Amino acid sequence: MDQAKKEALIKELDQQRNDLSDGYHGLRMELDLAYQLRLSVKRHPKRWAVAAAGITFLGIRILRSKKVIYKDQRKNRGPLFRLGKLVFNLARPALTTMALNYARKYAEGHLHQE
Repeated sequence: MDQAKKEALIKELDQQRNDLSDGYHGLRMELDLAYQLRLSVKRHPKRWAVAAAGITFLGIRILRSKKVIYKDQRKNRGPLFRLGKLVFNLARPALTTMALNYARKYAEGHLHQE
């Protein structure tokens, strides 16, 4: 083989390698879903915003719970219940203090035995 023919084959081989590499990178970009999604969002931001708002609205409409209306329970309660509730609310701080003191004494007596 003469030198000119050899150089022509080398140039042709380099050209084919470049074409193959370009085709590979192009195909890889076309099949990259994350890249295609980012590109689509950049090209059509209004469409994506409207679609997201629509899907959110439909999701809220489908997944929301039905409103349940309960009767007011206070009508059934008599004055004795209201008096008991008032007494308990007034005694709550004292009861809390007593319970905490009892728990502290119990813990000191049973947990710190040396």
